[in-house]
Amino acid sequence: MSTVTDIANTVTNGATTSTQRNADGTMNTQQAQQSLNTNYSDFLKLLTTQLTHQDPTSPVDTNQITHEIASLSQVEQLININTNLQSMASQFTASQAASAVSYIGKQVDATGNQVDLIGGQAPVVYSLPAGTSTATVTITNGAGQTIFSGPGTTLAGRNQMLWNGTNSTTGQVMPDGKYTLSVMAKDATGKTLTATTYTTGVVQALETQNGTTSLSLGNLSVPLSSVQSVYTAGTNPGA
Repeated sequence: MSTVTDIANTVTNGATTSTQRNADGTMNTQQAQQSLNTNYSDFLKLLTTQLTHQDPTSPVDTNQITHEIASLSQVEQLININTNLQSMASQFTASQAASAVSYIGKQVDATGNQVDLIGGQAPVVYSLPAGTSTATVTITNGAGQTIFSGPGTTLAGRNQMLWNGTNSTTGQVMPDGKYTLSVMAKDATGKTLTATTYTTGVVQALETQNGTTSLSLGNLSVPLSSVQSVYTAGTNPGA
């Protein structure tokens, strides 16, 4: 026959097990609460039955009962805390999305290395350290093949150039779409320096999915958290 302790363990373990992560990483507190409510009811029924039929010479340990009830209360408190945290996270995401609406129509630089060729033009943005003597800009397609390779500007800080979509080897105009950017920077002695590439584009829309707000830049999408700068579309802040 099940004991009070058995039911208490079932409640605690069942609630903990049911509090699993959803696909978006949040905790499934609804299932946990349902499990806790169901098993808590079973616990109280069994407790009442045992107290009614207990052996007068060997009564149920009240200290143990108190401990078990306290454990159940702690589980319920944890579920409530997690529910409140989820609510706060949802409110933060909604607030973040509302603020991001102002980005629509603006050009942004986000951490990344994607280039979006549209209508035979694609802005290429990267950052260089002081002392850069040469910068070789390389653009590859989805198959990893080099489409363009040529010298880039060497300003300290932000650099922006416009790629016309032409294959630097064959002279062929490449189709619109996504390409990958890399930059090799060196100083006057030939020492390799660290260059930072960016995914850039004009924000056309935003979306929130699984708690993450992303900005749509034509064929590209970047997380709002990766945005490094925002400026008027069509300008070159580094020039």
